[in-house]
Amino acid sequence: MDEPTQPRAGLVLLIDWDPATREAVKPLLAPYSLELVQARTSVAALELLQRMPDHFRLAIISLEMSGLSGAVLLETLRLFRPELPVVCLTAAEPATVAAGNGNCLTKPVNVADLRGQLEDGLAGKSVAGSVAGAAPEAIARARASFGLWGSLLEAARELARGMPAGPANGW
Repeated sequence: MDEPTQPRAGLVLLIDWDPATREAVKPLLAPYSLELVQARTSVAALELLQRMPDHFRLAIISLEMSGLSGAVLLETLRLFRPELPVVCLTAAEPATVAAGNGNCLTKPVNVADLRGQLEDGLAGKSVAGSVAGAAPEAIARARASFGLWGSLLEAARELARGMPAGPANGW
């Protein structure tokens, strides 16, 4: 008798305040039979990921978020959910993106480029790396906090305290 397999995650989490980006992403997921879950803030996204850790196949993160920045969210997922593929979006100038992380797509998103990164992410390929690394002591505090509380949000707050200052990295 075959053992039952765990159902495959069928959700994509989009973290972006911009309605135009959310509308551009939704139709791209239809061929994969995936549903889009939208979060307008990084805090809401972390709460969803905390409550439903195995339901998401991919996260799409805008770096320009109010409150907890997309850069902090990206770093949090890189450290505590490295198995979750991430696509990075930014409104920054292309030269800035190339200097910080060449894997971020610029807004407004080019549908062909986004489709390519979605396909890579859904195939399990890592498509976004670190945007701006946190200080080693902040990473240590975040790991200790996560080990103690198991909270992605608390770990992200510790990382935010050790991220370089900048418009995309604030808390």
